[in-house]
Amino acid sequence: MSTVKRFSRRELLKLSRGLAASAMLAACAPQPAPAPQPAVAADKAEPTKATAPATAVPPTAAPAAASTSVRLWHHWGGDRVPLMDKMIKDFMAKYPNIKVEATLQPWEQRLEKLMASISAGTPPDVTMLAQQDMPPFVKAKALLPLAQLMTAAGITLDQYYEAEAKAMQWNGDTWVLPNAVGGAHNIMFYIPKDFQAVGLDPKNPPKTWDELKAAVKKLVTFDGEKIKRLGCTLYGGADGFRHIMASNDAPMVSDDGRKSLMDNERTVEVMQYMLDVVDLQGGIEKVAAWQSTTSAFETNPFYSGLQSILFTGDWYYFYIKAQAPKLEYMSAQTPVNRNSPWLGSYNYCWGYAIPKGAKDPKAAWQLVKWLSYDLEGSCEFIKAQLQGHPLKACFSQPEFTNAPFWPVIDVSLKKTKVYNGAFPVWNEQGDAMTAALDQVYYHKKTPAQAVKEMSEKFQKSLDEWWATS
Repeated sequence: MSTVKRFSRRELLKLSRGLAASAMLAACAPQPAPAPQPAVAADKAEPTKATAPATAVPPTAAPAAASTSVRLWHHWGGDRVPLMDKMIKDFMAKYPNIKVEATLQPWEQRLEKLMASISAGTPPDVTMLAQQDMPPFVKAKALLPLAQLMTAAGITLDQYYEAEAKAMQWNGDTWVLPNAVGGAHNIMFYIPKDFQAVGLDPKNPPKTWDELKAAVKKLVTFDGEKIKRLGCTLYGGADGFRHIMASNDAPMVSDDGRKSLMDNERTVEVMQYMLDVVDLQGGIEKVAAWQSTTSAFETNPFYSGLQSILFTGDWYYFYIKAQAPKLEYMSAQTPVNRNSPWLGSYNYCWGYAIPKGAKDPKAAWQLVKWLSYDLEGSCEFIKAQLQGHPLKACFSQPEFTNAPFWPVIDVSLKKTKVYNGAFPVWNEQGDAMTAALDQVYYHKKTPAQAVKEMSEKFQKSLDEWWATS
């Protein structure tokens, strides 16, 4: 679950205009009796206050007695299919009056399909959604707010890791309840025997950018002009760029989300660092050629001895367990520069939302809680994957605290920087970052030139977003 389909917010907002038109027509038609609403208007709801103890998870409130069904759209495919099936089966066993009709949705056009279903008045009752996808759906009034439902259920923000709690909020409310962490996405996995072979201490892995570059220079090996074993690939593309910005404590966007702050010395250092790591291994042409022959998942180079260091997220513990259970590896926090207090950025995480038009919002909320909050549901699902959970209460269980990788995830979660002011134009910003990296990798522009242009594109995207807000 490490890749999100990119598409223009402009395209989504075109669909949202259809939703607005549908809402106007619906206002003129006879309506069924409305469900009870919270006393405070949704657009004025205050963020959930942090008052309960961090590990206190209240008992689940009973749903309505009448039998009902809830349609769920999700994207937990591959090795997670049986885990998802079990979580849904357990939910229906505990709440036999709610039948869950779950559909594993394809990646392609996932957000367009969701917005179109809401516009047509036929949405799923619960949908999987990532944080950076919230703003356009909120702008289109396509989601139900969750903050007051959370308060009624005793769910408070201090039950979550700080970065996870911050990223849940948008426009004064919560719209997506997460069931996987958005932090701990920039963990350094490495092969100890490769370190030992070149005189590096696997118990003392690189902690700074300079130390990483020195290690990469030793680890990369060649067969003539071709790379035989790659020393390291940094977490790829725009997501990796954001992580490394955080590891240099580089500013990205103003607090109000309206001004790009990316054109600065620290962002230029990020670009230069990423270029250095590539050039130390023969340059982009050789690295790209190596990647073209090692990209298949079943022949993953990290599994097969062709790559010594890999930067990726906490989900990789599950991948290794499922795909290469005999692999001898270690993991550590990512290296930083300038003594940055951050190890990576909050890029996104998966959670669940209730679309506008859900036929039974009360039953839908019951399922959202189970999938993302209730320990016997959501936490069991995440524990089976060895993946991080946004709730501190889940991480207090021995399956995590006794795991050798637990300190790595725990520290990474506590040192995750949130750039949520960029969420409205996340994809457009990502496109600008990817284009800038390509220009620098191929030595068509200097890091300073590329950063300046990237920041200008980011500012243009922000201006376009706020002009329609």
